[in-house]
Amino acid sequence: MYHDPRRSKTLVSLQVLYTFLASLLMVYHATQHYNNYGNKALFWNYFKFGSMGEDLLMVLMGFTVFYTSYHLIEKGSGYKEFMVTALSRIFFVYWALIAIPGVIVWLINPALHPSIANIQADELWQTLVMWFGHPRIAIITWVLSHLVFFVVVFGLAILSKKFFYLWYLILGLSLLNLIDKLTLGMHPFGEGFWYRVLSPHNLEFAYGAAAYFLWRSGFTIARYRYVVVAAVLVFFTIGTLQSQKIFDFYESRVIFYGAAAFLLTFSVVNYAQFLQEVPKNIFVKLGEAEYIMLLIHGPILSIVNAHIAVKYSFGWLITLATIAMILTISYLIRRHIEAPVLAYVHKPFET
Repeated sequence: MYHDPRRSKTLVSLQVLYTFLASLLMVYHATQHYNNYGNKALFWNYFKFGSMGEDLLMVLMGFTVFYTSYHLIEKGSGYKEFMVTALSRIFFVYWALIAIPGVIVWLINPALHPSIANIQADELWQTLVMWFGHPRIAIITWVLSHLVFFVVVFGLAILSKKFFYLWYLILGLSLLNLIDKLTLGMHPFGEGFWYRVLSPHNLEFAYGAAAYFLWRSGFTIARYRYVVVAAVLVFFTIGTLQSQKIFDFYESRVIFYGAAAFLLTFSVVNYAQFLQEVPKNIFVKLGEAEYIMLLIHGPILSIVNAHIAVKYSFGWLITLATIAMILTISYLIRRHIEAPVLAYVHKPFET
């Protein structure tokens, strides 16, 4: 039977973590745009480190993909099931939602968002197929490029476990790129396409996979409540040091942000094992709509802040109202569009 992660206590609790990272990124981008366009200092020093939510997203995606689909590797079949369900989850809503800022800009006022208005035909193609190095229509799409790459490699492992060696090779070269970036600066793969493919961020998927295998082996944390608190403190401490410019962790973000994200993810996984029941509260529901929030928040917030919010002294209230609107729209799209479509796509694989 097709594994529905929404019925799992572990994954349901992780939805709260997805809500956290989506909210972190939205507040980060909202204050970033508001401050850039309005020359203000709204929460700037406190939320600038929200970009590390992208690293948390990569770790979470690594864990989630292994958790929901590793049984396909174990039985050595299900390649079609995995590729259809995974890619439809990524591309269906992606293609639908990048049309929103596209229509806003191209049909209404190209000056609203120059990075979209000036896009060329070949760049549009790169964006539609989510190719490495594509221009940003949705801010988060560079992360999704890595996810598609990871999905393809994971799918090959379903065909044969021997393809896991390919992943080890990719991780090794990604580690080499990370070491080079922090020390030598020789750029053995250049700084273009191959550097993006063999990016150090691939290691963050491996962090998520490591969290999965630790969880699967039965490794638990006895005092999980303390570890959850410690993980949150580590997460915000690193972010604060970065945002206050005490230390610059950006070049080594895979080590510091990624490690903090791994600790937070595994702590929440352990916490879930001790729960008898996880309520389907608002945070869980928003967590299920996290992917949609990530796709639409960037263009909408940048347009609102650049052309509306900065004109008023109470512009920060407009920004907060926009965030509330994005949350509402994301939930409605998830419930009434994405969920029914994906259920239809998954139906042939249910037995």
